[in-house]
Amino acid sequence: MSGRADPRDSRPAYDPPEGDRLFAPSAARNAAPIAAALARRLGPAGAAVLEIGGGTGQHAVAAAAALSGRPWRPTDPDPDHLRSIAAWRAAEGTPNLTPPLLLDAREPADWTAAAAAVAGPIDAVFCANVIHIAPWSVAEGLVAGAASVLAPAGRLVLYGPFLEDGEAGIGNRAFDRSLRERNPNWGLRDTADLARLAARHGFGPPLREAMPANNLMLIFPALGSGGGAG
Repeated sequence: MSGRADPRDSRPAYDPPEGDRLFAPSAARNAAPIAAALARRLGPAGAAVLEIGGGTGQHAVAAAAALSGRPWRPTDPDPDHLRSIAAWRAAEGTPNLTPPLLLDAREPADWTAAAAAVAGPIDAVFCANVIHIAPWSVAEGLVAGAASVLAPAGRLVLYGPFLEDGEAGIGNRAFDRSLRERNPNWGLRDTADLARLAARHGFGPPLREAMPANNLMLIFPALGSGGGAG
């Protein structure tokens, strides 16, 4: 790519900050169920997890606490988010939560730098609530980048609202319309489209887990030898 998009264009509404710490009400509601699902599906101990689009940092501190035997490396393309993640890390003192990194999912060089910064293999790439408030090129970059850094048998984990075979619940249909009205390049992504994209990069069909508030967790297993960081 030539140049970077302004990530602030897709920011949700935040509560008043506390210093550099940003507060997203949805993250406050959903961080604990997400962390519990990650611990159950990935296991609380093992190799590193690379988080893409860490946002405020609320998910990072909750997930790192639940996966206390895994290094958790958050990333984001927005400097304000990076400061917020660092502030949450300082406030919570979670020992396995490592300093955040600048990463735009569409930039291969950013993936290379992130993989180099992680001490050891990357067992999972996790991304929550990003690809529906970004152009499809971000999803393409996310899947390609994950394939390039994951260790053999690693997993790509996506969380958020999705379409399934073009359909969504009433609340998600309205949300999808509002996103497309705001930006025609945004909108809920169909799980079938994501599965086809993932298959082109060496991932198997996703494990699907229903989550609160009409969200899903999709876990795509890497097949074959993988790109392998570490």
